[in-house]
Amino acid sequence: MPDDKFFLTYNQQMRKLRNDKHILCNGSSHKKILIRAGYFNIINGYKNPFISGQDPCGNHYYISGTSISQFQAVKKFDDQLRSFLLRYITQVEEEARTLAGYKFDECNDNGNIPWYDIDAYSPNKSLQEKMTVISKAYNELSKSQLDYVKFYMENHKQIPTWIMIKVINFSTFIDIIRFSKTDVSHSLCNLYGLEDEHGHSNVKLLIGSLHWMRKIRNSCAHNERVYCLARKQERHGHSGRILEKYFRMLGRSYSRILDQKIFDLIIYFKYFLPKSEYKQFISELKTMLIELQSKIHPHAFEYVRSQMGIKDLSDLDSLLSFPKDEIEYNKFDK
Repeated sequence: MPDDKFFLTYNQQMRKLRNDKHILCNGSSHKKILIRAGYFNIINGYKNPFISGQDPCGNHYYISGTSISQFQAVKKFDDQLRSFLLRYITQVEEEARTLAGYKFDECNDNGNIPWYDIDAYSPNKSLQEKMTVISKAYNELSKSQLDYVKFYMENHKQIPTWIMIKVINFSTFIDIIRFSKTDVSHSLCNLYGLEDEHGHSNVKLLIGSLHWMRKIRNSCAHNERVYCLARKQERHGHSGRILEKYFRMLGRSYSRILDQKIFDLIIYFKYFLPKSEYKQFISELKTMLIELQSKIHPHAFEYVRSQMGIKDLSDLDSLLSFPKDEIEYNKFDK
C-alpha cells in the first residue's frame, strides 16, 4: 500500500507536504489551515492550478514557492464563487418559474385547462412526452413535505399551477417549458431577449441556459468545486456551448471552444438580469478574481481564469458594455 494511504498525523502531513511535494507548510497558521480544511479537500482538491509538471513516476512538481496558504486562497475563492453563483441562479430560477407559471395558465384559458390535462400542452408534442412530464410533476408533488402542498392535497380538488411550478424539480420545470404551448417558451424568450440571428425566439438558448444553471446550482448545493466545472461538447453536438450573439461579439477565440464553462453562465446572466443587477454581478465577480490574483502565483491564476472559460479579465468589461435592451416586465402580459 502506498505511503499516502496510511494514517498521518497533522504534523506528519505537514512534513509530507514540505519534503515530498516541496509545498511551504510551516507553523501554527499553516497547520490550522490543514486542520480546518482537511488534507484531501485542500491539497487534492485544489492542487491543479499549482502543478508545473511531473516526474517519470507520475509524481507532481509544483510551482516554486507555492504554500498551503495559496491552496487556501483558491479554495476560499471557490467557496465564495459557489455562494455567489447560487444566489443569482436561485433568483433567476424563481423568477423564471413565476413567469412561466403565469403564462402557462394565461394561454390555457386563464387556468381553466389544468396543468394535468394533456390539452394544456403543445399539440406538437407526443402523448407519451406529455403524459411523462405530467406524471413526473404529480409524483414530485405527492412526495413534497411542504405544508401548503399538504394543505392543498387534503383540502382541495386540485393543485394550482403556481404551486406545481414552484415545487417540482428544476429539471422537471424545464421539461414543462419544453412541452408547453409555444406561447410559454416564446414569451420568456421575448422578455429576456433570447433571440437567434434572425430575430426569432431562441428556445434552444432558453432551455440550454436553464439546464446549465441547473447543473451549476446542483454542484453548488452539493459543495463541489465550481470554478473548473465544464460540460464537454458531445460527438453529435447535443450539449456544450450555445454560440449566441455575445460569444460572437467577443470574437473567434470564444467561438472555437465548444465546452460549456462558468463563463457561459456569466453570459446567460446578461439576458436574465436587469442592467443594474448585471453590473453589480460583474463588479462583485471582478473583485473576487482580482483578490485571488493578488494572492497566488500568476501561472496559478491563469489556470483558474482559463478553467472558468475567461480569456481575459477585460472581457468581463466588454461583456458589460455590449448593448442590451432593458427587461420590460410590465409588458409580459400583453
